[in-house]
Amino acid sequence: MKFLSTRDSKLRISGREAIVKGISDDGGLFVPEYFPAFDIKENLDLSYTAMACKILSLYFTDFDSEDLLKLIEKSYESFEDEIVKVAYQKDYYLELYHGRTSAFKDFALCLLPNLLSYAKKSLGIKDKTLILTATSGDTGKAALEGFYNTEDIDILVLYPTEGVSDIQKTQMDSTASLNSKVIAIDGNFDDAQTAVKKIFNDPAIKEELKKKNTYLSSANSINIGRLLPQIVYYFYAYADLVNNKEIECGDKITCCVPTGNFGDILAGFYAKQMGLPIEKLVIASNDNKVLTDFFTTGTYDANRDLIKTISPSMDILVSSNLERLIFHKSSDKVVKEKMEELRKDGVFTFDGKFDEFLAGYANKEDTEKTIKKVYEEEGYLIDPHTSVAKAVVDKLGLEKTMVLSTASPYKFASSVLKALGENPGKDEFENIKSLYDKTGVKIPSEIRKLKGKKIIHQTKIKKDEIAREVLKFASRGKRISVPATSANLGPGFDALGLALNLYNTCEFRLTDDGKSFESNLKENLIYKAYKFTFDYYKEKARPVTFDLEVDIPISRGLGSSAACIVMGVMAAFEVMGRDLDKKEILKIATSIEGHPDNVSPAIFGGAGVSILEEGKVYLEKFEISEKFKFLALVPDFRLSTEKARLALPQTYPKADAVFNIARVAMLVLALESGDAANLKVALADKIHQPYRFDLIPEIEKIEKIIKESGALSYYLSGAGSTIMLVLDKDDNESEKEIRENLKKLSDNYDLKALEIDRKGAFVI
Repeated sequence: MKFLSTRDSKLRISGREAIVKGISDDGGLFVPEYFPAFDIKENLDLSYTAMACKILSLYFTDFDSEDLLKLIEKSYESFEDEIVKVAYQKDYYLELYHGRTSAFKDFALCLLPNLLSYAKKSLGIKDKTLILTATSGDTGKAALEGFYNTEDIDILVLYPTEGVSDIQKTQMDSTASLNSKVIAIDGNFDDAQTAVKKIFNDPAIKEELKKKNTYLSSANSINIGRLLPQIVYYFYAYADLVNNKEIECGDKITCCVPTGNFGDILAGFYAKQMGLPIEKLVIASNDNKVLTDFFTTGTYDANRDLIKTISPSMDILVSSNLERLIFHKSSDKVVKEKMEELRKDGVFTFDGKFDEFLAGYANKEDTEKTIKKVYEEEGYLIDPHTSVAKAVVDKLGLEKTMVLSTASPYKFASSVLKALGENPGKDEFENIKSLYDKTGVKIPSEIRKLKGKKIIHQTKIKKDEIAREVLKFASRGKRISVPATSANLGPGFDALGLALNLYNTCEFRLTDDGKSFESNLKENLIYKAYKFTFDYYKEKARPVTFDLEVDIPISRGLGSSAACIVMGVMAAFEVMGRDLDKKEILKIATSIEGHPDNVSPAIFGGAGVSILEEGKVYLEKFEISEKFKFLALVPDFRLSTEKARLALPQTYPKADAVFNIARVAMLVLALESGDAANLKVALADKIHQPYRFDLIPEIEKIEKIIKESGALSYYLSGAGSTIMLVLDKDDNESEKEIRENLKKLSDNYDLKALEIDRKGAFVI
């Protein structure tokens, strides 16, 4: 299968090339040279991932089919519960929001990064890819999650200050990946999208990026790798209807899609062209009804004010994917002509036949009434975008229609609450709680975790500053991330350690300022570790500068020193041009630290047992059961490792040694198995905790608070002063109770909910 440009049908490139390029050099979008047939009758019993592989293999014929299946299975692992669910109400609701960001964009944007990485590798492309994407809300976060810390791929997301929901903003602005940048621009989505297209077609910018060994690609639906995966859920939903005896195989269905950029409904058109029995595809618009007007009058007129609505992902006046449909209905010559008219005049007329489509729109009042109506009459909760589609279905008098439900109602909690007759507050997280209290509908876990997340991206710019920010972002140095660590784990003194999802990060680059470099060597542990590594290999250290961002508390027993050491060593490896051999990095980092129990999980992630024997480090990793969760009780005072070491005796009774040996063996097994009863016993210690706990003020009160809660057990993290608590993963009440009781103490304590980091340190 080859892919053509909508503005030059003579141009033919492979699927891998089309995914890598994103957009054609002539400004056109890539489309398949033909529509392959897919017989749903023969594939009714396929899993979602298997069906996705069969369908996408028909298009991406230059991908190895086994490799493609692995990419697909890996991509959809992050979905909660079912990947796709059809809710059988008065109409059929195709729930497309069970992915990481609770929006339908997850279907393509969890897969596109893996497709792109595979394509780059197979084509031998080693240059950095800069993903540049504009979003009206959902695409941005889905793309950020999809490309999260992807090697050799950076992502810059632009969202408009107007019309994006609070939850959508928080989702994007809290993204902590090292390869990402999120920027709010003064304007609306069309301003952002127009600016992105302009950059893609700017030779000067392309040339500047080329000097940096960087080229542009896109995560918007202008990328064919975004569009094609969306075909699959149309076929899968149809199979679900057949398998649940709602229809006979071969019966035609009608699908209604809340439409903004025209990508989702275009995927439905592609499915129909492939043989799926679709009677009509219904275009549902909100107040920004440029598409409805086009399909009813033949004139596309973007010369109108953009209306801010409660369905912000549809607040679009220039629908990029319409270009593809016009190509399929005419020719590249016509497309070039019409797109030029749109660019110059903001309007064009197209005399084409769209028999496959119906169109309608719903205003704000329609949208709110429909949310309330569906909930009161059917007990089913929908978001404002889904409501637009349902309202159009009702207006057109359609029955038993497949309504594409594109987002979780919790992403727009205030709007949904208001529609249900409630008075939403200013705090969107309180609105989420209120919506749950009223309806009992499950809150997606990723939305639940958003509360309290650190806002990382705070850049706001004007439209004419975008090009500058793109070049600035592309000029960044290499970045390193190292997780926090918790060592000892009760009886596992100087042997056990685990990595936690709290990170120190840095950007480093070569510098000509040797004087500042020498000055930093005197005090800064990162620089010292960097220089030590050069000395280890008997090479002269090249001056660098580190720009450090610290999230790991210092001198709290969470491996802040180990993180600095690992950063310095890894930076040295990069500058020397050495392969990042983690075993070698561990050896050098241990030489600096003196023991491996913190540096080994910092480097490798997860949990492990490490032993230093005659200068060699022995490491065995093990998996911690998902039945447990960890809370870090971090006090506002430091406890130096030296002071904690001095508190320990020089010798121990034999009974204490035997006590610890038995428990450390059981501890590893209990952490792996998830046996809570054994864990409680196994975390006891007589080697270091009895002596170091005395160094913590109010320790008796703290222990009483923990023991009176439902926490399974606790231990002193590293040398302290942090105390790690282990709880059952579903225990939320104990956490609340502990937080409240800690307020009664003299010192201040920060209770952090942490997860196991499984990746360890890495460089981007």
